Amino acid sequence: MSKEFIQIQFRKELINGMLFLPDTKKPAPLVLHLNGMPGFEPEEEETRLANYFTSKNYAYFAFDYVGVRQSTGLFEYIYSQENINLVLSKLVHHPRIDPSRIGLLGESFGGAMALCHTSRDDRIRCLAIRSPVYDTEEIPRMKIFDGLVQLWRASKQMRFPRINLKNSFLFQSRHYNPMKQALYLQCPVRIITGDRDEIIPVEKIKKLFGKIPEKIDKEMKIVPGANHKFSKTKDFEIMKKYFSQFFEVYL
Repeated sequence: MSKEFIQIQFRKELINGMLFLPDTKKPAPLVLHLNGMPGFEPEEEETRLANYFTSKNYAYFAFDYVGVRQSTGLFEYIYSQENINLVLSKLVHHPRIDPSRIGLLGESFGGAMALCHTSRDDRIRCLAIRSPVYDTEEIPRMKIFDGLVQLWRASKQMRFPRINLKNSFLFQSRHYNPMKQALYLQCPVRIITGDRDEIIPVEKIKKLFGKIPEKIDKEMKIVPGANHKFSKTKDFEIMKKYFSQFFEVYL
């Protein structure tokens, strides 16, 4: 496996990402990873998922949205969706990537973003999501929303504009809500979640799954005992193998 640090300009800001490449000469299919809020640093993905997927001859790219960690600027949900499009538009021209074989892998809030992006982008051949946020418009209405924002700010991993974040997020999330966009999916989908998810109830994710058209190849797997982050080693291994088998078919 080899690594490339990649910076992509978004308006006046810079998106920082890490591309992990398999030891093959021909262009490889790409697994594009989308973080939660804020999720893991791109460098952490090397041991977390990148080693695994590159060993199976996939390229793997992880990045921080604008306003997150080493990427510059301020985070806004609507801009993070634009970041995904820009990143893909950059990577499809990479000589080591096959632009016709792209899969998205989104986790938690990144699962919501991956679904919303895939519904609008026919470059995506297949979509894999773990423990997805099912309805982004519910987030700013949650009692813990203000506390979450304070936690994100205190960790210094995310930077936000000095506006009313609750109102701003509610407005922006209406345009990128998985419960609305799931209807427009056209590629194969796999969702995995745990029945001990302490953040997002399984029944809510089932509701999101039900919105995905029946005509496409879709499947939802519920892992007994798994929490939101799939923090147990055995649960994490189940997730990796589940998505790997899916990508083997469609990438």
